[in-house]
Amino acid sequence: MKAGALLVLTVVLVILGVIFWHTKPCQNCKLSTKDCQYDLTAIKKTDSNLLLRAHVQWIKPSLSNLTALAVDRSNRIIAGAMAGIEVLDENGVHLAGSAVTEPVRCLAVTAQGDILVGLNDHVEVFGQDGIRKAVWKSPDPKTMMTSLAVSSHYVFIADCANRIVWRFTLTGEPAGRVGQKDLDQRKEGFVVPSAFFDVAVAADESLWVANPGMHRLEHFTAEGKFLDMWGTYSMDATGFCGCCNPSNLAITPNGEFITSEKHIVRVKHYDAQGHLKGVISGQEDWPDKAVGLDLAVDTMGRILVLDPSADVIRIYTQVNNR
Repeated sequence: MKAGALLVLTVVLVILGVIFWHTKPCQNCKLSTKDCQYDLTAIKKTDSNLLLRAHVQWIKPSLSNLTALAVDRSNRIIAGAMAGIEVLDENGVHLAGSAVTEPVRCLAVTAQGDILVGLNDHVEVFGQDGIRKAVWKSPDPKTMMTSLAVSSHYVFIADCANRIVWRFTLTGEPAGRVGQKDLDQRKEGFVVPSAFFDVAVAADESLWVANPGMHRLEHFTAEGKFLDMWGTYSMDATGFCGCCNPSNLAITPNGEFITSEKHIVRVKHYDAQGHLKGVISGQEDWPDKAVGLDLAVDTMGRILVLDPSADVIRIYTQVNNR
């Protein structure tokens, strides 16, 4: 290689190196470079004025290595794990269970009580008795499922590998996609730097999707038309920090939002317009490296939070909050 060409190549590599260094996520995408400019010790301490009062109950399923959580309309609790699913009553008493061939990545329950189990790239359907009823085809060879949500007509499947939400019928037939890159306010599409990408269906059957790389929640019709969004990057509790938060999402019976975040762990409550009501549980309550805090809300308004580090489900019942 000639000296002049070598010099040009060296300059280009140096420039690319500088660009990469200043834009790469900090600590393997645990925190963004913006976060690293702050005193994280102070940020991890929850403002006592934001803490919401709640009674906490711990339920321990018989399964270990818990990975996913859901509740049905009768407030039965479904826990997913590396090797199976378990159905519990609202107080944590075992009702049924079944083994699975792959780790459970996500769960949802239909109005009829069927349990939808998201494995790596496909959904399997189980009855409340734990008996497998159907196996659906994978939507795409590259699919990696991270979340399921059910309406009266559709099943929505969040796919972190393809950065898309697949829409299926209740019988397992493909019915379209939600969230492709477009020319409206969310032209970036879904930005999913890690394997956390969550969906939830509201009472009006519309769909909410966590766009973690953009630090916001996005709202769509059941047919996939973009409606609106809320959320912002912020190191304080009003917004979402890190490379990719919120990691998990649930909607209360009255249309409010529960979110969880990883690495600076926070479980928070927002009103229906996306305004922070308070912090249900802060970093002080969790191991430093806590991740996978799957969420569900039952018909009584109890907030269920998966605690994979202890193989338990925490149930928060809020009291006398603003």
